[in-house]
Amino acid sequence: MKTRDPNRRQFLSRGLAGLTAGLMAGPHRLLVPKLFAAPAREGRRRKCLVVLYLRGGADTLNVIVPWGEPEYRTYRPTIAIPTADTGDAKGVLKVDDLLGLSPALKPLWKHFTTGTFAPIVCTGSPHPTRSHFDAQDFMEYAAPGLRTVKTGWLNRYLQASRTQEDSSLRSVAFQRLLPRSLRGAYPALAAPPGSWEDSKDVTDEFAELYGAGGAQGSGGMMGGRAEDIIAVGRETIETLEKLRTVLENGAPREGVVYPKSSLAKSLKSVAQVIRADAGMEVTALDLGGWDTHTNQGSSNGSMARRLEGVAAALSAFADDLGRDAMKDTLVMVMSEFGRTCRENGNRGTDHGHGSFMLLLGGGVRGGKIHGTWKGLADKHLYQGRDLPATTDFRDVFGQVLTHHMGFELPKGFFPEWKPAKRGLKLFG
Repeated sequence: MKTRDPNRRQFLSRGLAGLTAGLMAGPHRLLVPKLFAAPAREGRRRKCLVVLYLRGGADTLNVIVPWGEPEYRTYRPTIAIPTADTGDAKGVLKVDDLLGLSPALKPLWKHFTTGTFAPIVCTGSPHPTRSHFDAQDFMEYAAPGLRTVKTGWLNRYLQASRTQEDSSLRSVAFQRLLPRSLRGAYPALAAPPGSWEDSKDVTDEFAELYGAGGAQGSGGMMGGRAEDIIAVGRETIETLEKLRTVLENGAPREGVVYPKSSLAKSLKSVAQVIRADAGMEVTALDLGGWDTHTNQGSSNGSMARRLEGVAAALSAFADDLGRDAMKDTLVMVMSEFGRTCRENGNRGTDHGHGSFMLLLGGGVRGGKIHGTWKGLADKHLYQGRDLPATTDFRDVFGQVLTHHMGFELPKGFFPEWKPAKRGLKLFG
């Protein structure tokens, strides 16, 4: 038997607990999907949804820029995005006489002009909270103000649409912790991206711990709960081995170079699983660092650099999948709330209300900014300080599930939600 030092034992214990958390959740913990998915029907590709959560409350006004509103520069004397449009990469990418996109989104501009990239302004929650923790929970559970709801909206979708042919890689989050949106009864896997060659030693350790010999050796002495744990352990190892095989045998499309960032590394792994047709349908990723109370900066600041990193990673991901696969893959970017319209005394912004969302691929009606824009005059601001949330984020979630994923929403899927009578037409 291999010798294990205490630190390694602790690592294995923590690792297995995290990896099996999704598989063990809920009453269906042993109904684990198959390792290999049934192939998509001839002439029909498998749909995939990639959700990217910008944690911290990303500033809407320096992403979707109201360059034509006179109040914009009055409110933001040091952090407003420049309006000069002379081909300079630091000028606003103008869409119309009022709104444009941050120059940090230039890597995605080609997708905007070809109609496959759709920003949405003034999205958000009907709940007034400015707490990161509450707002994130309300959004990931898609239940604003309802603290008793503890299943993620993506997990509810997976559970409601499950079949006997589901792949064990149907839902994988390439990060250490499973996002709350994926937590619930349906088995979802958290798998941090990294060196899969090194990870083979870890999976070998897990296999030794939860292999067939362990179960057979216990005989009838083992209780049902312990048998459950061993069964889940086995399925987890098999799933990880399947995932490792896919990643080791995949590579980006020729000529595609991903940026050197954790987000890009995760998206590269997602692309490899999608291109392998291994059954991936839903994934969610988190990216922190958007709580810009101080020194937010303008087109050259810290937020702009972070936003440019997101745009570059998403652009590489889209190029890697290619035009045809991106028609069946939708990337949705969101944040828990926006920020104050006026900059604060520390050249940053504080917690606000109305936010934004970005949709890439998946048959979206791109080439325009969606949503209701009322302006920056005080009478149009929420509580006199923030953008209003004119589009309930659940209206976007609902369209994504129905139009992109082909899912008929069951009654009560989004608790206490009433769809907008004149909702956005996000898909063609």
